[in-house]
Amino acid sequence: MIKEDLIKELGELGIATRLKRLGERFSQDVAEIYKKRKLDFEPKWFTTIYALYKNGSMSVQSLAQSLGFTHPAIIQFINQMKKRQLIETKQGETDKRLTLVSLSKKGLETFESVRPLLSDIGEVTSEVLSSTGLDMLILMDKIEEALDEKSVYERISERIKERELKEIVVVNYEEKYKAEFKGLNEEWLKKYFSVEPEDEKILSSPEEIIKNGGEIFFALYNNVIAGTCAVIRRDKDSFELAKMAVTEKFQGRQIGKKLALTAIGFAVSKKAKVIVLETSNKLIAALNLYKKLGFEQIPNDHPEKYKRCTIKMKLEI
Repeated sequence: MIKEDLIKELGELGIATRLKRLGERFSQDVAEIYKKRKLDFEPKWFTTIYALYKNGSMSVQSLAQSLGFTHPAIIQFINQMKKRQLIETKQGETDKRLTLVSLSKKGLETFESVRPLLSDIGEVTSEVLSSTGLDMLILMDKIEEALDEKSVYERISERIKERELKEIVVVNYEEKYKAEFKGLNEEWLKKYFSVEPEDEKILSSPEEIIKNGGEIFFALYNNVIAGTCAVIRRDKDSFELAKMAVTEKFQGRQIGKKLALTAIGFAVSKKAKVIVLETSNKLIAALNLYKKLGFEQIPNDHPEKYKRCTIKMKLEI
């Protein structure tokens, strides 16, 4: 009975494991060839020993950069090969912090013993790759170029942000949310500063914002209120983005961005020309968000509004 191949079944999700498994199949067979010919050598060391054979003495850092391996991986290979007396290490002459690696006499002899097999290994590998009907080396070059341009980490992070942004539901103010408006803002104010009279005035009378032509928005994440912000009308052409708050439990999930975009959209719908806000250099995440959305720092014409030090920003819309 043929067992199902779960890795194949996973498709793209199993690609890293499948490539690793494929590499291990090549390595295991080549290792068996070395073993049969009484060569004290492992395939995983080949690129390192080849680099040292070609370039002579190299630093650990230059080896890592040349081979595209991590620093810890190179250290691991060096320690393994050093135990087999294949390489030698010494401190740099001008920089004692630098570790220089070179092949020992045994290492050179071992590589010379392996060299006659390299053409055979290369030809068989080419034969296997050619059986696919594709130029696998060019294909791998393209994949590596794509990853150099943008890593898997960056690509997945972007997808997560896009998905989370779509999952957030924004609703308008209702009296039942009055306590949440105050509580969410008091959370960050008490953590970083204190609740000042101007804060208390706004947080205790959210209805005044609505009466004066503004709006208060709430972000629901999995049906839980996770954040809020207010859009306060200053005059017929401008609004202030104020009292932006995202509870700590849900920070880093695009909630602040969704609220800010909703607030900007509201101001645009009211034919506003400018949105201003006040924030603090202490609120790094918020400051970075505002900059990404196009807000620019301007002189603060009312620095006495809060005791805490604030900076003023403006977005022309």
